[in-house]
Amino acid sequence: MIVGGGGLLLAWQGIAIEALAIPLMLLALFAMGVHSTFFGPIKYAILPQHLEKEKVLSGTGLVEAGTYIAILAGTILAGWISVEHSAVAVIGLAVLGYISGRQVPPAPPLIAAEPLDYNVWRSSVNLVRLTTADRRVYLAILAISFFWTIGAILFIQFPPLAKNVLYASKEVASLFLVMFSVGVAIGSVAINALLKGTVSARYSPAAVIAMAVFLVLFQILCRIWSTQAGPELMDVATFISHPLADLLLLTLMLIAIAGGMFVVPLYAFLTTFVDKLQTARTIAANNIVNSGAMVIGSLAARRLCQRLVA
Repeated sequence: MIVGGGGLLLAWQGIAIEALAIPLMLLALFAMGVHSTFFGPIKYAILPQHLEKEKVLSGTGLVEAGTYIAILAGTILAGWISVEHSAVAVIGLAVLGYISGRQVPPAPPLIAAEPLDYNVWRSSVNLVRLTTADRRVYLAILAISFFWTIGAILFIQFPPLAKNVLYASKEVASLFLVMFSVGVAIGSVAINALLKGTVSARYSPAAVIAMAVFLVLFQILCRIWSTQAGPELMDVATFISHPLADLLLLTLMLIAIAGGMFVVPLYAFLTTFVDKLQTARTIAANNIVNSGAMVIGSLAARRLCQRLVA
């Protein structure tokens, strides 16, 4: 974050923007991706070590909800503060994250360290192949990847959807992100109350069907909206005053709520079904497959947008 903050400050001062500022920010972004590669598996894998089995589902829901609330808070904050304040904020948040992380009780490895395979491609393929040998784990990972692919496509579509279909400003696209993030957080917590702490995916089929129904309804509302839109882009206040706005935002939130209710039990299943010795590796393999699915979905969405524009 010091590197990224430095890039922001250089950009703020107009110093070597292309030669140094942008590369520094891209380097920080890449480093955060590497950081997440370690952090993602760990934050889920340690839950079975710290929580009783009947509380793993609620813990997983809180982790998932906290993730989306953080995304929401960062998105809103970034739209309000200046570049120089952003540089200070990212470093300050990194320090708070470090201090918070130090409060987590120790979760020592349950097996001896194994030699690392520095061939990234080979080690990734082997990890996924070994982890998905169990059909139930394989299906759970595919289902989670489906959720993240849908999420990635929606996030990419929000800006062009707002501008080209709903004739609304970029702030409305941010509002969509807010509604989606809040919805996932609500669904993540609600599924624990529904299951009463029991790790079970019995509601996941109904949740994914609900996602599909609400997605179709969302698409229908967007089509109706585009026939009623005016020539100028609407700001948030004008957008909200539209007669279909409440129903459109509610439908988007319901998509996200269903998504949260769909994915949280699957994460909890992965962390409790496999042996504790393999939990981190299972989540790591899941993240690899999720990332690949998100990339494929994002590329397909961009390609489709380009064809529609052309």
